Amino acid sequence: MSGNSMVQNLQANRGWLLVLGIAYVILGWVAIGYPMAATIAIEMLLGYILLVGGVIAIVGSFFSGNWKNLILILLSGILYIFVGFFLVTNMKEGVITLTLLLAAFLLVEGIFKIIHSFQVKTAQNWVWILISGLASVILAIMIWAEFPQSSAFVIGLLVGIYFLINGFSLIMFSFALKDAK
Repeated sequence: MSGNSMVQNLQANRGWLLVLGIAYVILGWVAIGYPMAATIAIEMLLGYILLVGGVIAIVGSFFSGNWKNLILILLSGILYIFVGFFLVTNMKEGVITLTLLLAAFLLVEGIFKIIHSFQVKTAQNWVWILISGLASVILAIMIWAEFPQSSAFVIGLLVGIYFLINGFSLIMFSFALKDAK
């Protein structure tokens, strides 16, 4: 599909983008308004996804064709089920674990972005990569400084903010498509 026909297709369906954007904004506000409930819902959803994925992997392992693949896929499926079961049956510990993983991810990702920003310092607007990296590091430090209390709400809050930003972006994009020629 060429770029021009893709834009025409998006213009023809911009109403759906607007509806999706509004739905994301509503979901974002709900998650921000009830961050603890959103955190638990996300943790439970992830747990059930891992359980289903584990069952699929275990069943699929028997169709892998050889023993080496069977064992690796089978072990992977067992790991999925173990972690999924842990998340579903130990909500508090699961939320705490996910929050620690999130803080660690943000810290490492932020450090990588900061290093990368200095590698591309000759590029125009390189400072935005630096700002993004610093924001990730600061957020990781903020989560860690309030840990374990932050684990009750931080995942739901961040997902809510993500939905809000994504929703507003889709709404603005749908309006821009209306005016595009």
